[in-house]
Amino acid sequence: MRKGGTKKLNLAIGTKIAEDRGMMLDLLNILTYMSSIATANITRDKLFKLAGQQEGLSAKYFKRIHLLAKNYGYNYAAACKIVSAEVSHQALKDFLIRFANALSTGEEEAIFLRGEVERMIELYTNKYLSDVELMKKWTDGYSALLVSVVLIIAVFLIGNMIFNMGDTVFMSCLSAYLFCFVSFMGAYIIYRVCPYEKIVHSLKVKSREQELARRMCIVIFPILGITSLILVAIDAEPWLIFALVSVLLAPIGVMGMIDAKKIDTLDRDISTFLQSLGSAAGITGSTLTVAINQLDKKSVGTLEGYLEKLHKRLINQIKPATCWYHFRGETGSELINHSTTVFLDAIELGGDATKIGAVVAHSSLGISLLRAKRKLISNGFVSLVVPLHATMSGVLLFIYEIIYSFNIAMAQMMAERTDEISGASGSMPVGMGLFNISASTDLAFLAKYVTIIIFISTVANALASKFAAGGSNYKLCFYLSLLFLTSAIILFVMPIVGDKLFMLQTE
Repeated sequence: MRKGGTKKLNLAIGTKIAEDRGMMLDLLNILTYMSSIATANITRDKLFKLAGQQEGLSAKYFKRIHLLAKNYGYNYAAACKIVSAEVSHQALKDFLIRFANALSTGEEEAIFLRGEVERMIELYTNKYLSDVELMKKWTDGYSALLVSVVLIIAVFLIGNMIFNMGDTVFMSCLSAYLFCFVSFMGAYIIYRVCPYEKIVHSLKVKSREQELARRMCIVIFPILGITSLILVAIDAEPWLIFALVSVLLAPIGVMGMIDAKKIDTLDRDISTFLQSLGSAAGITGSTLTVAINQLDKKSVGTLEGYLEKLHKRLINQIKPATCWYHFRGETGSELINHSTTVFLDAIELGGDATKIGAVVAHSSLGISLLRAKRKLISNGFVSLVVPLHATMSGVLLFIYEIIYSFNIAMAQMMAERTDEISGASGSMPVGMGLFNISASTDLAFLAKYVTIIIFISTVANALASKFAAGGSNYKLCFYLSLLFLTSAIILFVMPIVGDKLFMLQTE
């Protein structure tokens, strides 16, 4: 019983966190949908039924409202109040209470929902901007945390060279756990404070870049796992393993970044396309196929090529639903997928094309502009992480080279002057045992320790960069590739530099 209760509690906490992060965007999406289909003057029953059939966090509550009204005889105002009592997220709770009041007073759904969309856009904008500001503070804090914890590691390494610190393995593991905890906790905090967005859709039809990246993952990941294990098993040089990981992940990461850049430009143009298409269809009273034919394809920017494909499929008598599905899928954008779906559903129900186009375009344009502000902060953070990672890794390796040279020098001195040291050991002052004068540092262990610290730092910094930038998981491969390459260069260069700087003069 206790285990089951714990599991339910964990699931409840996970659900609560997911709702807190994604509810504002989801509520904006579903209100845009409801406002658009309400222009078709559909019945109240159909409005709630269609809202409950959508994907997202809030759809299940509209489905409950519809079931209460249809199966248990409640009117929709009472059903909204009942369901609002079960909602934990304050924004959705407040909306359902306002909706219940509007329904009970006889206010038209279309007018009420249009006002709610405007209100939600303002609320979402304020929430998004506050999250971006918080993200900026925590990315700065993450950098400071990394510098602080690397200083702790550096003090440990230098202290190990000077003093006899007892169980070196225990102290190393303790400091490594501390570094791992701080690094990944910092990355997780960035993940939690960043604005929630779903940039890439989950349709079966993907963009060309997404499909190529998916196929490369199928081939590259097994090769990466097998070759990495082999190199570790044969005790290959760390820089070689890091370089291999970087090279193998690079194609996936580059393809992901190309796709992300393309989606950014497409998302900026979708509002112009939908508003122009809605105006053309509404003013002329024609079908969307005819309206697309009348549009100036040059006016839609980067969507021109996708619009040409869509138009050719439509005039060739292919089923419109299939044509539009491929149009949404081939862009790869969730914003285009959602906006186009809302637009088409509302048009199909008989809504005012001009009003629908204006509502959807306003919502999508606002989201696109907000993303540009986040991108400004995330690009600055990523630009800082790479040189910071190189500097921290270089400092740790430089300290290791000092320890290595110091121990080699001490070992040579002990070998050359064994008799003198043995004779003087009996007259050493009390307390000299605290100092590590016997050159007993385990250099092989420290080398592996520093390599593990650099590996942890590489992965944590890549995750933090991905969380700050957002987007598809393919972008994570890019950041991993970039940081593993940086680590490989540091691991290869620093021993050479150390040998040149600390070369011992032999007689």
